Amino acid sequence: FFGIQCFSSFFLFRTRSGMCLLKGIAISQSTHGHTSMNRIIILNEELESQMHLYLVLCEQYRVEIAEDEATLMRMIRRKKPRLVLLDAAYSGFNNNGKSVFRSIEKIKRKYEQLKIITIFDREEPSLISRAEKSGSDGVLLRPLEECDVLERVATQLNMPKAVCT
Repeated sequence: FFGIQCFSSFFLFRTRSGMCLLKGIAISQSTHGHTSMNRIIILNEELESQMHLYLVLCEQYRVEIAEDEATLMRMIRRKKPRLVLLDAAYSGFNNNGKSVFRSIEKIKRKYEQLKIITIFDREEPSLISRAEKSGSDGVLLRPLEECDVLERVATQLNMPKAVCT
């Protein structure tokens, strides 16, 4: 193995052959074409949603998952991603008096070129408008559909749009 990452309660193993093992389940992953220019960081504490986003994006992008907001900021500084996917329902935004909107503003102040897509549980125009005013570059709504995720990410990164079937 040449890379092991632990995300909350699961492990991701990267082998020289490009295979990922996730709790014993083999997932084929291409390791070609992943550059720092295609790096995405996800802040989402719900394991099922993390895995869904990871599996949708890992074929085309280098995807990493932050376990909390402090880790997210450290990862942004060190890894210089092009895109961050922020879950507005992340408990850290509600538990410490912060909001997803303040976090978006903080990120955009420090990293103007970094693209941010905010994930909401439902379509509520006032929340979406507030996210956009705070600096969010796009919005995804739950339930997350694979084609929607791929299209929004490709649009923000100026990449060719994915062909969904």
